[in-house]
Amino acid sequence: MSTSTKILIGLLSCVLVGALVFMVYKQKEMADRQLAIQTQVVNQKELIDNIARSSNQYATKDDIDKFISDNGLNLKAIQDDLDSLKASISAVNVISVNSSGQHVSHVPSTGIGAVNPNTSVNIPDTYGYLKKAQLLDLHEDFGKIQVPIGQVGFSAWQKDPWTYSVLPRDYKITNVIGTDDQQRSYVYNKFTVTVNKKDYQVDITSAETKQEYPDPKWSFWNPKLFISIGGGPSFATQPVSGSIVSGQVTPSLNFGFVSYGRYKTTPDLSFAQVGVGVGVIDKRPQFTLTPVAYNIGKNLPFISNTYIGPSVGVGTSGSVSVLANLIIGL
Repeated sequence: MSTSTKILIGLLSCVLVGALVFMVYKQKEMADRQLAIQTQVVNQKELIDNIARSSNQYATKDDIDKFISDNGLNLKAIQDDLDSLKASISAVNVISVNSSGQHVSHVPSTGIGAVNPNTSVNIPDTYGYLKKAQLLDLHEDFGKIQVPIGQVGFSAWQKDPWTYSVLPRDYKITNVIGTDDQQRSYVYNKFTVTVNKKDYQVDITSAETKQEYPDPKWSFWNPKLFISIGGGPSFATQPVSGSIVSGQVTPSLNFGFVSYGRYKTTPDLSFAQVGVGVGVIDKRPQFTLTPVAYNIGKNLPFISNTYIGPSVGVGTSGSVSVLANLIIGL
């Protein structure tokens, strides 16, 4: 059996083992996700200054979509806008505040207003106010939307003439949060007031989100696999066909664990990648070291997680190659 055949068999075995490992990993990932959905719940918590931490639980995409629709938001409108921003829904938050409501009668006046200058001993009941209690409905205006608050009444013949009712209300704010590949957040909000089982969808005057800009930082343990192909001159210690310098092309599988950048998933720089591959020219195994690789996806977003960088390759024959590489993160 030739050396090249042995190498091909070895590479095929690595691919098969890698595929098996990946399948096992995906099965474990699905099991871990289901377990997290069922068990990992962060309960609501009240902090100082009336700050409330929302309860939190992992959910499937279908559960989140249903949660959005159940809370009266137009899922398609949100999804279409996120698609235009190349982002996706990552979380939904619903805040509900309940007002208990009141009904009180025979309430004394809390003060005295202006004096009627036309008073006399026999006051004519011109408008019939002395015969029937006078009622006034109260509303809170949100633009063109009027939300009923309650009612106030006045009975002129009673010692304690006032009656008032405050309707119970439920204030609800729903937030849908979308995130793109650069971890930028997009927040969609809806404010609803519910009175007597009727929903009043109130226009939001302003909505503002502040998100801290991520500064680049070192990650000294950020393990990743890469596929690389490089080409360049090769210097042989034992000349082949009388030539000391020849060309070399080496595809390889690299492992790197040191990175620098704003995001660990797509770092700007990857350091100290070590790899193993096969020299296409001399058909010998090659060991490579890539000291630094630059993510060109930072400038060309449509090929994110794609790197370029130099490497040094050492073949089993003793040859040394200096390669320029195109590297793709897995």
